[in-house]
Amino acid sequence: MKKISFKDDKSLMIKVMSLVFAIILWSYVKGEANFITSANYKNIEVTYDGLSHLKDNNLTIISPKESTVDVKLQGYNSYMRNVTRDGIVAKVDLSKLSEGEHSVPVNVSYIDLGISVVNTSPRRIPFKIDKLLEENHKVDIVIKNKPQKGLSVGEINKTVDVAVKGASTYINKINKVEARIDVTEITETTSVDAEIFAYDDTGKVIKEVTVTPATVKVDVPILKSKTVPIKLVYNENTTENVAINDFSIEPASVTIRGNSDVIDSIDSIETRPINFNNIKKGDNQVRLNLPDKVTLVDENINYKLKEKAKEAE
Repeated sequence: MKKISFKDDKSLMIKVMSLVFAIILWSYVKGEANFITSANYKNIEVTYDGLSHLKDNNLTIISPKESTVDVKLQGYNSYMRNVTRDGIVAKVDLSKLSEGEHSVPVNVSYIDLGISVVNTSPRRIPFKIDKLLEENHKVDIVIKNKPQKGLSVGEINKTVDVAVKGASTYINKINKVEARIDVTEITETTSVDAEIFAYDDTGKVIKEVTVTPATVKVDVPILKSKTVPIKLVYNENTTENVAINDFSIEPASVTIRGNSDVIDSIDSIETRPINFNNIKKGDNQVRLNLPDKVTLVDENINYKLKEKAKEAE
């Protein structure tokens, strides 16, 4: 029988100790690789399921139009280091909601097994659901500001009917529907595509409703203005024994407007024939004889015939 030396015992002991150490080290490394860890993810977008149900029942979401939640995930380190935000799924089910206010739970999951959702904030989202309404409105064409000096805006004859659709909360706030046109930079008659908006009683646009059609084409007549003298015309059958040169009109000039080709050809405006029989009765108001397509800039001015003051002898 071969005798085992002390040297062999020592070598064997080293091998055994190395094996034990390797096993311990492997166990430690394995344990470290699989420890449980967690991570927080903020502002995860929430998907709204059941929107088709709301639409089919003529309902709409007042608030919130969009939602996010903060999520805490937990799992073994070997899984957690591969986690991405895109793998987190957050949903709410709106398919059974009716008109009114509701608190809806948020369902959050992760696409891979081995990852747990340990916390969601908030856990529930408050929803306000409203009835969807549609109303017909007439649109007012509103001119903003003034055109350049010497120009004015003619009469706009345009009526437009539109359909305004939205939640009853916003439909009930409508005070007026207008298409506003800024004429500051418009120098000649032109056609404008004006946007149509619904306004509340404070003059603020109600952005939560839709207007159909959204625009209206408006022909904006830009007229040229001109001030010209007034020429007196008399009814000759009433001027007997009347010194017509002793009379004048006040104001002596008038500001007219119209298309530029018409206005440029006018040097004065005549009165309608003045009847002195009426003058003698105290009716000294004079009316102007305006050419076709010519209007007054100020229609509130009264033109009167007055006798000139006689010079002292």
